[in-house]
Amino acid sequence: MALIQQHHPFDPDRLPAPVLGIAAELAEHDSGLHWHQRSQLLYAPQGCMTVTLAQQWLILPPTRSVWIPGGIAHRVQLRGRVAYRSLYFDPALTAVMPPQAAVLAVNPLLAAIVERIAHWPLDYALAQPQARDLLAVLINELGGAQREKTQLRLPQDRRLAAWLATLPESDELPALAALAQRLNLHAKTLTRLFQRETGLSYQQWCQQWRLMRAIELLAALPSVSAVAQRLGFSSDSAFIAFFRQFTGTTPRRYMQGG
Repeated sequence: MALIQQHHPFDPDRLPAPVLGIAAELAEHDSGLHWHQRSQLLYAPQGCMTVTLAQQWLILPPTRSVWIPGGIAHRVQLRGRVAYRSLYFDPALTAVMPPQAAVLAVNPLLAAIVERIAHWPLDYALAQPQARDLLAVLINELGGAQREKTQLRLPQDRRLAAWLATLPESDELPALAALAQRLNLHAKTLTRLFQRETGLSYQQWCQQWRLMRAIELLAALPSVSAVAQRLGFSSDSAFIAFFRQFTGTTPRRYMQGG
């Protein structure tokens, strides 16, 4: 079985099998910025992961996965205890997949296949018919998986770098005027900067960030009420209404995959 320990060194590009799967129970893990030639599918049936790319921040709660094409630098951070599953593919096997990173919904069939492959021996041969058939179903399910919106484009202007670095530990964002003053920028300049580099107004960007932060906290805190209080909502119902506005469902159902 391809089980690894918390500090076990693992380099998927050094192994010959066309598909590799690993499973691990990790806690408070930070991969650091890295990349590999193989494309990667990340999934956690329990816990929540944060994936940071050069220009994007992605949240990966249970029942969602993230597709990371080979060659893209990324950083994976795990808060709390996470059931970590990762599959690595030879690029020739995944030509139908998108060339950019994407968060994907995970249905029960896809979850079962990922779990099976994550526990394959690292030298498992695709020459076996059962393995080829399972891989074909996996690729088909990935190709048809719903794209989720739990990702946020990050502005790259160097004047925002120090502030952006504080976001993983923040629960609230400043108003536009307050941030502009903090960064010694004119509010109009900051408005144009966000629109140009993220395609969103600052207010829209903050709303998406707040949603993603809520999802991250829902995986870590014991109740919806605790998340609502942490994010400064006036009541549980106000938080649920906000969450439903952007996802079409309640926080509890969203985290259960509904």
